[in-house]
Amino acid sequence: MDDPLRPKAIPLAAETVLWFEFLLDPNLLTKHLRKPNAEPSPMDLINQFIAMSPEMQQISQIDLVGDSTDILRGIPITPGTGSVIPSVDTIRLTRKQFALKILTLKVATFLRWDLDLFEKNLTNIKQVSLLRDLCTISFGKPVPIPIPSDFNTTVAPEGNEKAAKFALAIYHRWVLRLQIIKDIANKALRPQLHNNFVPIEPMHPHFGADIPTEPSIEYLKQLCQSSESFYVCTHDTFVLIHPNSETNSQNFEGMKQISPAELRTQIFFDFVNFYLYTKQYRKAQEAVIECRKNLLEMKSEYNKRAKAEFIFCHLDETELEGYLMACGVSDRLVSLMEKFSASILNNYKDIIEILKADNKFREIPIVNRRILELDIEGAISQGLLKETRELEMKVAALNVVRCIFEDGNIFGSVDFFDKYRNFNCFTALADGIFDILPHCSLGDRNKVKEFLVDCILKHANGKHLLQIVESIGLFSNLEIEDLKRQITEEEIFVPMLAIQTDWKITARNRVDPAAVDRIEVGSLERQLISCSNANAVRKILVKLAATNPTKPLFTVNPSWQIPTPINSLLMSMPRGFLQDFAYVLLGKAREMAAKNDYVGAVSMLSVLKSETQRQELSNTSSVAKLGKLVNWEILLIQICQCLEEWNKKTLDLQSLGNRCKQCLSSLQSGDNIIPRIEIIDHCAIMLLNLSEWSALMFLDKRLPHLELPLAFATTFLDMEKMKGTKKACRDAWDIVLPMFSNQNKRGGGGNSRNSPNLAVNSGLQPFLKRIRDQGLFSLVISLLGKIHNILKDDANYELNGEYIQLWPTSISNPLGYSIRSVSETLNWLLKEALKYYPQAITWLKMKGDVELAIGNNEAAMRCYVNALITGTEYCTLPLQRMIADDFVIRKMIRCCSNLGCYMQAAVLCQFLDEIDYSLAFKNLTEKSSNFTDAMDAYYGCIWDTTLLEFIVNLHAKKGENTRKLEAIAVMSTLELNANNNDEIKREAAAIRKSKFLRALAKQYLL
Repeated sequence: MDDPLRPKAIPLAAETVLWFEFLLDPNLLTKHLRKPNAEPSPMDLINQFIAMSPEMQQISQIDLVGDSTDILRGIPITPGTGSVIPSVDTIRLTRKQFALKILTLKVATFLRWDLDLFEKNLTNIKQVSLLRDLCTISFGKPVPIPIPSDFNTTVAPEGNEKAAKFALAIYHRWVLRLQIIKDIANKALRPQLHNNFVPIEPMHPHFGADIPTEPSIEYLKQLCQSSESFYVCTHDTFVLIHPNSETNSQNFEGMKQISPAELRTQIFFDFVNFYLYTKQYRKAQEAVIECRKNLLEMKSEYNKRAKAEFIFCHLDETELEGYLMACGVSDRLVSLMEKFSASILNNYKDIIEILKADNKFREIPIVNRRILELDIEGAISQGLLKETRELEMKVAALNVVRCIFEDGNIFGSVDFFDKYRNFNCFTALADGIFDILPHCSLGDRNKVKEFLVDCILKHANGKHLLQIVESIGLFSNLEIEDLKRQITEEEIFVPMLAIQTDWKITARNRVDPAAVDRIEVGSLERQLISCSNANAVRKILVKLAATNPTKPLFTVNPSWQIPTPINSLLMSMPRGFLQDFAYVLLGKAREMAAKNDYVGAVSMLSVLKSETQRQELSNTSSVAKLGKLVNWEILLIQICQCLEEWNKKTLDLQSLGNRCKQCLSSLQSGDNIIPRIEIIDHCAIMLLNLSEWSALMFLDKRLPHLELPLAFATTFLDMEKMKGTKKACRDAWDIVLPMFSNQNKRGGGGNSRNSPNLAVNSGLQPFLKRIRDQGLFSLVISLLGKIHNILKDDANYELNGEYIQLWPTSISNPLGYSIRSVSETLNWLLKEALKYYPQAITWLKMKGDVELAIGNNEAAMRCYVNALITGTEYCTLPLQRMIADDFVIRKMIRCCSNLGCYMQAAVLCQFLDEIDYSLAFKNLTEKSSNFTDAMDAYYGCIWDTTLLEFIVNLHAKKGENTRKLEAIAVMSTLELNANNNDEIKREAAAIRKSKFLRALAKQYLL
């Protein structure tokens, strides 16, 4: 009875043919090569046939002893009936070996001697062997490769003149190609373009670098100029040795004649490739012209034949077109984009004509055209381009015309009319429109009409534009009259913001001066509310002040709110421009900061700060106080910006830290004006994020907003002082722990979705939201994790992480604290921390522990798998024990078991330092109801043979024969052999670990 554990040989496919079968049947090779997907492929056959040649076997033997001095010397081939007698100069071939060489040449002729194909799939040694066989059989005598300069080209009686001519043509083409690839081959391996690619090894000193190219070039040129016919070896040219015959003559009469145009086309194509590589550009241009000329002639000749095919030329017309373009002789129509790029390189020559043509065909992206406009404007303004602004204006006008047809156009015409109002911009615009109208569809014409109507009605000089538009002929007489009437009516109604019906009636019938004044004041007030530029605010306030307002101008917008200290200071100042200006800018800056427009807010306050430093105002004490308060407000906005854009770090953090220190030092200066509490709080937390702990030690601990920052700063200093984690200050523990007391519990009606369910304490949550430093995150997370462990008091759900051993190990009256609040706060904080540091493995594992503790098994697995994937650089590095220790692996096993993924749990048992077989066997015997845990899908991830044997036995008991055979096949792989050394075993385990991690990542992370 056969042993079921013994691996069985995999049978070959029915259509697979072994290489030696071709020696037995001369017709089998022809039938095989004509198959659509022959297996083995033609290139595989050539590799196999050449590998069996005696000279290749001799090379292998020499390589083993480290001597390769003679492997590339000419090795003549003499067919005979004796055995193989290797020597330095000659090798006598058996009939079988000579037949293999004939088979190699037959396959090469089937591939039409495509040197590109040989270069990609054959090493240079095998290419030399192939060329040597071709030349030797064609000349009828031994031919060394490379061919020496004194080689006698006389053909022996066994050879043929036509075949020798063909062989020399192939050889000299190969020499030119060899010079191109030799530098690349000597530097590095060629990149693998496909699975069958054989990289070219570094060139041997006996050939490649020492083969002169001039004789090859001269021979190929003479071949092109020759009027003699050129014949190509075909599949029928080479004849296998008949078993009953002692002769080995070849059928040279079976060679096919090709046209001189085909011959010249291929040779000139090789010349182009060689000349471009050697930077002989003039010769390359001449060769590419000849190549194109002969290609057209060859196509013309072959089109007259019924069944014509190229049997020598392997030219890629796309590549030839690239060569033509590189040499500047291409006949292909140049696209508008190419003309556009060439014009930019040629100082914008003919750019107007190109843009006009693009307005018709719309090939150039509008972004490129807009960049061109800005480049021309910059070049003219800097004097780099000796053109008038007329060119700039015409380019801009043509861009405006092109934008009419762009959906979602972001480049309007407003800037164009404003920038070029002193030029004849309307005429340039009308000329561009008139030029494209004959090429516009009905929809495009309607777009042009809408654009022109909008320009005519909205621009002050609409009458002039209307006069120009009349000459275009786009509008009918009735439409022209209607446009004139609308322009006239709008000129009567002067105020821009008079949009109410009664105002229009009043303005049309009789103009009331008082009503017009009220409208103008309302317009200015609306502009004041909406503008976002400090200089515009200044101008509008001046205009409003001229109307003698009855109340302060800052009361225009009741929603403007400013900090109380500044408000009190401004209200104590006399009514005037500075009061209104300061209030408005402060209110606008506060609005912008609330919308995260920090740059605009700082810009507003910077103008106000400069206003307080004017010489005529700086001596006033209230103005000096105002300037100091505004400076602190700028600091607050920049701190908020830094916290919001922490990963970007757009600000100078060192300078920001120094300004925070200066702000906090004002608390000790004895000055009668100090920063408000919010600014002090932000400065303290910012210094904590910047690891400036010593700068916080002089602050008053009695301030409630500074308790937490000072406590954690003290903890960091204690850690540095003790040079380890043996002891730490309890201040932070004593402050944070009471915040989770059940007595502090509040109603949940005001809780937000992104915050913990329990608001905890008014001081903790604002502090946590402003943490950014990685070390500070770790310290706070460890504190909350320690509290959670003590309150949970369950070793199976214990949280583990950095610094967790710093904190006390017990809590008096643990029932008086809310573990739910601690858990939700910690979960939220971990989510925030991972948002800024997503690759923190410790936090990922801690978050998995928290999710497991609250019963979210799938979320916990997601975190654990993310940690393992991150720790292995996305499965590119081996999994280290510090990333996946037994603590984490056992929790992952528990999660998988809870999710019903028992096979995953069993595989994870292998990750333990010592495999827990009892746990693994228990999971394997469980019946899974989870479709993502198909048992046999993970057999390839098991490297422990004991588990595989148990699985085989389990399937045998259940009568699952197919699964049993799959497990046996996995167990029979060589790398799982028990006699392998430890290195092979570790490598096998590492490969299967990575495979399993990828499978988990696909399930839980994608």
